[in-house]
Amino acid sequence: MLVDPAKVEPYGADAVKEKFPPEAVVFPESTAQMSAILKLANEVNFPVTARGGGVGYAGGAVPIDGGIVIGTDRMKKIVEINVDDLYAICQPGLTTYELQQAVEKHGLIFPPDPASYKDSFIGGNIAENAGGMRTPKYGVTKHYVLGLEVVTATGEVLRTGGKTVKNVVGFDLTSLMCGSEGMLGIITEATLKLLPAPEATSTVRASFRSMEEACKVLTKFTPEGLLPMAMEVIDKYCIEAIEQNYAFGLSKDAKAVLLVAVDGSKEEVAKKRGHDRAHHR
Repeated sequence: MLVDPAKVEPYGADAVKEKFPPEAVVFPESTAQMSAILKLANEVNFPVTARGGGVGYAGGAVPIDGGIVIGTDRMKKIVEINVDDLYAICQPGLTTYELQQAVEKHGLIFPPDPASYKDSFIGGNIAENAGGMRTPKYGVTKHYVLGLEVVTATGEVLRTGGKTVKNVVGFDLTSLMCGSEGMLGIITEATLKLLPAPEATSTVRASFRSMEEACKVLTKFTPEGLLPMAMEVIDKYCIEAIEQNYAFGLSKDAKAVLLVAVDGSKEEVAKKRGHDRAHHR
């Protein structure tokens, strides 16, 4: 538990850096401890804010009303990775990167890839329904959440969903929790859908004379039956900043750069890569 003002200050802001320091920060290690904290909050009547990695921009982890912050840093176990049924069960304090590294050893992937994947927690990704560059093909975090264990605001422990995709009877409380930013409860365990890793991946880069030209190309993939894994358009200001800091060799005359990544079997990737280049020409 942290109560020293200097130590709690970092927990009063997210990536935006606007600070609202809490009075204390606590780090439960179990669902039972999480439940006890929330029951006490109701008895004594103090505000509670759930926090994951604190790298979001939406303010969901910022304690604007003071009170206490509940950090999930100590709840980072991988409970199970099921290769046959394609799911993983983990606690909320595990980072996206740690989960991805663990499942990749089994030839699997967890597709959601927010830009902050090395620092963002799984619980925070679910609470913010985070996306990423792979969204065009794979969707956002909620598409990979099969079930949750959640401690409600009053301290009750609730289990939603299950371990199968076809779990459709009754209210879809799992989806309700995705994107709720901790307002409906605090996630203490997640059952997540995994996919087999693609055989190959490839990225195509194209430079354009205008942002309009680059954006027009984006609309041509779907009619051609192409579904890129990831797409990103970079404007001239970002190109200048990248070259000043990293010197990747991007054209300084380009007004926009389009990055398109594809994945699948080796044959599929080769075919898609050829289509992407043809669109640029």
